[in-house]
Amino acid sequence: MSTKIDLEFETRLDSELLAVGVSTRLIRLIASLRLKTSEAWTDPYKAIIDTGSPITLIPKHIWDKVSIKWISPGSIQFTGLGSGGVSGKLAEVVMVFLDKKALSPPISFKGFLVDSDTVPLIIGFEDILTDIKLMCDYRTKTAFLQIPL
Repeated sequence: MSTKIDLEFETRLDSELLAVGVSTRLIRLIASLRLKTSEAWTDPYKAIIDTGSPITLIPKHIWDKVSIKWISPGSIQFTGLGSGGVSGKLAEVVMVFLDKKALSPPISFKGFLVDSDTVPLIIGFEDILTDIKLMCDYRTKTAFLQIPL
């Protein structure tokens, strides 16, 4: 048994390249999710699914509302991002994915809690895409997560 959660594509043209006559799409794969707080769940957030990110990145304005279990409460550097690195802490966090028709079971994962709001909410591989099937076909605008129950 599994739960299927539909994903969305956000597509826009790169305005800088368009200004020099080159039409290039900027495509993002987006999931909706809620994070566990001490009393309930957050309102839904949109997150970018990034198969190039080894771990989920959570900006400060989001994680300061969430229940966390510290793995590494001291700040460390996370490098490998296109614009350099960010500092933050490792923690265990719980979330659910949702779409218009379904809600996933709770998923516990290691997240990198960024010390600032310089990055968006990004779903990376560790504990999420390593355990959940991702199907993505931009040509037919079909994408979903298949989450084991």
